[in-house]
Amino acid sequence: MKLIEEIKLDNGLKLEIFDLTRAIAIDTVKVELSFQTKIYLRESFFANAQDYLHIKNIIGEELAYEHKLERSFVSKNDEDSIRNELINTFKNNSLGYLAAVNFPMKMALSTLREIKKNPHKYQSRNKFDHEE
Repeated sequence: MKLIEEIKLDNGLKLEIFDLTRAIAIDTVKVELSFQTKIYLRESFFANAQDYLHIKNIIGEELAYEHKLERSFVSKNDEDSIRNELINTFKNNSLGYLAAVNFPMKMALSTLREIKKNPHKYQSRNKFDHEE
């Protein structure tokens, strides 16, 4: 995994773009990119302290956002152009959403909804936490 670009977003987040490209055959590759950022939880994201503590006890202090784009069976000759195409596609389609002021809060609230909807998938980091 090779870091190929860092972008500081207007909302304070730092987007990192990693290249996960690997050879498939002698003359072909799978171009794969991972777009990642970390969101630090704030109590102000939540309607009450109980929700904040609930998600913090399960997830920890930060949430991880990751999106992958890939293209398989790419000729080695086209690797760089396909990589650039995937990066530009992500930037054109998703960068504005990730850079929005309310993105960190929206992601935190979405994660909280997921935890409440599917509590069996999540285990508290604190073995004494018996919420919900």
